[in-house]
Amino acid sequence: MENKNIKQGRSGKLRRIAGVAWKVVGGLLLLVLVGCSMTIDSIVQPSSINAGDLLPVTLNVTITTNTSQTQNFMVAVLVPKVWKAAQNAIITFTSDITSGDQGMTVIPAGTAAPNGGGLDWPTYLAGKIGNGGNLLPDYEWVAFYSNSSYSVAGNATIHATVSIKIKTSPDNLLFKLGYCVANSVDGLSSSDRYGSRFTGCFQSIGAGDLIDFCNPQLANVDPRTSLDNDIISLTFDGGVQPTPLDMNDLDHHLVYTWRVDNIQLNGLAITDATLSFTSISNWDSNPNVLHLHLLDAAVNPGVASFVDDPTGSVPVTDLTDDFISGRYHSSPNWLVKGGTADTFLGDKSFTTICRIDTPVELEYYRNGGILQTVLRKMLKGG
Repeated sequence: MENKNIKQGRSGKLRRIAGVAWKVVGGLLLLVLVGCSMTIDSIVQPSSINAGDLLPVTLNVTITTNTSQTQNFMVAVLVPKVWKAAQNAIITFTSDITSGDQGMTVIPAGTAAPNGGGLDWPTYLAGKIGNGGNLLPDYEWVAFYSNSSYSVAGNATIHATVSIKIKTSPDNLLFKLGYCVANSVDGLSSSDRYGSRFTGCFQSIGAGDLIDFCNPQLANVDPRTSLDNDIISLTFDGGVQPTPLDMNDLDHHLVYTWRVDNIQLNGLAITDATLSFTSISNWDSNPNVLHLHLLDAAVNPGVASFVDDPTGSVPVTDLTDDFISGRYHSSPNWLVKGGTADTFLGDKSFTTICRIDTPVELEYYRNGGILQTVLRKMLKGG
């Protein structure tokens, strides 16, 4: 049986895998491997290359059969999308039962994988094999079939050597490459019918900011590259929880900072942003003002607060902007260090709608507050 090479690719934007349609033509040998196991015994791969160079990889594979079957050999690679491996990879193999280098061709996107429930190979591989621990989403599985099929007798052991050569992109990146070998009949139907392995973090050393799939920042830009006047979205890791989990309904007696760390812009610049506040509660009808500032830094990570009205008075009549006034700036617990750049964004006056959830809250509202309700009950002897 034969081993084959796989191409991989990566791009800043999602890209469908393109390839040349394959078919078995007259004169090709048939692969016979129903009930075969495959293992990737070793991977020969450099730990790094210069971006834009050709990446050479060798897989040493063992195939063991117990019954005969007709199949094509399948090799797949997990790579950064920007490498565009479907177009930029060349995969060949040699084996005990073949003569000379055997070629392989990209399996066209949408071609159903065997025993994959209608999924094509890239989707099947992603769900079954996974992503190898790459934590940024710009990766893809690219699968190849051997150009020929092969007949193999039962109870045979075959050794194959797969040669993979991928033209890399000029991007500066760290990535965990992945490899899988299988056949066109069994697919990934059970773990003994295919072999898969992932490598440690491989580095393609290029110019520009590092795109780190192994140790990503908490935030990243999508798309990873853009042109002038492109609209991009800056998203934050949903698994990172601020402390506290909310802003205490923007309590009148507190001032807040929200520090966002480790934003990966990859050479881009943020020119505007939208900040939204939801679920603000209000327990008195006095004026409300939201003072907004853009700070260069804050003392505490995530969401932090400082009590700027220690009296706890209700209703609150002091609407001072304490980022401007400076009255608490010498406090050891103040949220911003002296000399930190501060851009005033504006004051927003607003009213809120009182939401009443229980009969007790309705009673408080009708009586003008908790104190008035208690006094009324005392006067009534209740």
